[in-house]
Amino acid sequence: MADYGATDRVRRSAAEQYVLPARARKQSTIKIHTGAFEKSLVQSGVLQPNRFPIVCNALRSRKFLTQNRLELVDVQTPPSAPSGQSSTVVFTYRLGRVAPSSVPIAVTAHTSLLSLRGILKRTYKKLGGAERFHNSQRTDWDR
Repeated sequence: MADYGATDRVRRSAAEQYVLPARARKQSTIKIHTGAFEKSLVQSGVLQPNRFPIVCNALRSRKFLTQNRLELVDVQTPPSAPSGQSSTVVFTYRLGRVAPSSVPIAVTAHTSLLSLRGILKRTYKKLGGAERFHNSQRTDWDR
C-alpha cells in the first residue's frame, strides 16, 4: 500500500537534520548527500530502504524549498544516474533569510496559547469564581 505521507516525513526530517542546525550555526549553504540522508531515515524508521526517488523528489520539491526558505543552487548527479535519483546525488542549497514572522510552528502555538490566558476571568467572576463554578459542575455531573 502506498504511503503518501512519506514525502512529507522526508521533508520534515531534512529540515530537522540539516536546515535548522545550519541556521543555528549561521551557515549560508548546506549540502545533503542522499545516500547518507536516506541511511539516517531508514535507521530512524522514517522510510524503508532504497526509496531514493522519494528522497530526491522531496529534496527538490518546491514545497521543501519554500517552507524552509531555500534556494537550490546545485544538484550533483553522477553520469551513471541520469535520472538524478540515486544514493550518490548531492543537493546544495543556499539558505535564505528568515523573516521574523516565520517562526517555528511550536513557538507560534505556544504564543497563541498564552494569548488565551485570562480569557475566562470575567466569566468566572460572574459565576462566583472558577473554583465555585467547577465544584458545582462536579456535584451536578451525575444528575
